[in-house]
Amino acid sequence: MNERNERKATWLIILFTVILAASALGSVSGQSTLRSKQEQLLNALIKVESNGNDKAIGDKGKAIGCLQIHRVYWVDAVERSGLGGNYVDCMRRDYSKCVVRAYMNRHGGLWWKTMDGFNAKKIARIHNGGPKGYKKKATISYWKKVRKVLAK
Repeated sequence: MNERNERKATWLIILFTVILAASALGSVSGQSTLRSKQEQLLNALIKVESNGNDKAIGDKGKAIGCLQIHRVYWVDAVERSGLGGNYVDCMRRDYSKCVVRAYMNRHGGLWWKTMDGFNAKKIARIHNGGPKGYKKKATISYWKKVRKVLAK
């Protein structure tokens, strides 16, 4: 290979490396933005559900923790996620958030998992009304409360 071809090859390698790095960076930044949106929504749900009280017990003793998680919700979330833990762990904020993430990974689809598809309204309504909660009229007023918190 002559010197000119070696320079071309070197520039091509450099260009390819830069493109690859930029692509990876974009992917990481997209993930961090998605994670930020998810975190914002989780914090709004916490505000609406318990006003930030990690030890809250509601719905006549059937829901616990800052995200007011029912046992059936918890079972649904952990049975396929490998999350582990016990239902009473929902009294810890970090664990409660993991439970909701696992539940949404299962039932929220692209509304939870992708930046382009992220939909706070549908996710909030699923949290409140179950896997098909986004279709239930009963979850509309819940969404309005969450939207109000998100707007602050």
